[in-house]
Amino acid sequence: MIRAGRRHLVRTLADLAAQQGLRTQRYLKLKPHEAPGFPPPVSSPKARTRLHDGDQVDAYLLGKPVPALTGREDDDDLLDRQECAAAIGVAPPAPGTATSATRS
Repeated sequence: MIRAGRRHLVRTLADLAAQQGLRTQRYLKLKPHEAPGFPPPVSSPKARTRLHDGDQVDAYLLGKPVPALTGREDDDDLLDRQECAAAIGVAPPAPGTATSATRS
């Protein structure tokens, strides 16, 4: 979940690679985002795109304590498809499956 007001801090793996001066494919091969102590993604484990909080990543890379993501649930929090499905009690559509919103 991306907390309300933190959307501008969200980073993809490509963003993390660029921040560390690596090409995305090299970054994915080295997997520094899987190192012990690296901040966990803010996206759900089954999300198509792994998203990280920029403040947490910056602190980790600088060797500083990683700040906790705090805050109460807010109507403006952004959920990925798995989180949305869980919130309303349904199974998320399988990747590549047409939904009523995507059918013509």
